[in-house]
Amino acid sequence: MAEAAVFVSDFHAKNQASLDRHLEAFRASIAKEGLEVVDFLRLALKDAIEAAEVAALWFVDCENLALKVGFAEQCGTSARHHYAIAARLAALGAEPFDPRTGGYSRFFGFLRSLQTPEERAAAGMVTLRTFNIGRLATYAEVCTQKGDAETAALFGEVITADERRVFDAGWKALLAASSTEESQARGRRAAFRIVELAAEAADPLQIRKALPKRRPAPPAPPPG
Repeated sequence: MAEAAVFVSDFHAKNQASLDRHLEAFRASIAKEGLEVVDFLRLALKDAIEAAEVAALWFVDCENLALKVGFAEQCGTSARHHYAIAARLAALGAEPFDPRTGGYSRFFGFLRSLQTPEERAAAGMVTLRTFNIGRLATYAEVCTQKGDAETAALFGEVITADERRVFDAGWKALLAASSTEESQARGRRAAFRIVELAAEAADPLQIRKALPKRRPAPPAPPPG
């Protein structure tokens, strides 16, 4: 059995390589779909509400006090993200958006099923956060290219900083919970499932399903 520190570093390094490939596919998909800044905000709004709900579910049956308080904090942080993203959408003149539109992601369905600290830390706090930080960097980069520095800062600075704090807390929690072969195996399996779901989340079809249908452009007025 590997020591906890070796186990966590090793499995994360292997998953990182796969996540990097999925992030490249994600960048290609948003370019192919011609997504705009408001689309990125809507996708991030869905991530915020799902993160809050997962943390709330995990809070209820968590026995570790430090983790329990951390899940409560995640609920509040995700709510703050929701308000900030919704405010930015309104500032851009976008219609109000219910992040539950289109249903919940497969990330959410899997995360809510996890029961042990090592599964929750490996999957939700370390591996998914790594993917989320990559997506946020992509959003920020494209927003900057489009001349929207305010939204780029929201993604690349504000939300990313909070996601990194969750990652760091998850890393520590995983180290503490990975002292046996069984716990390491559970954490590895849970994290690998997130990597598989990240590949699906990068698919253009899945991105379109998460967003409201685009209205067709109004017909051009007849020539005068």
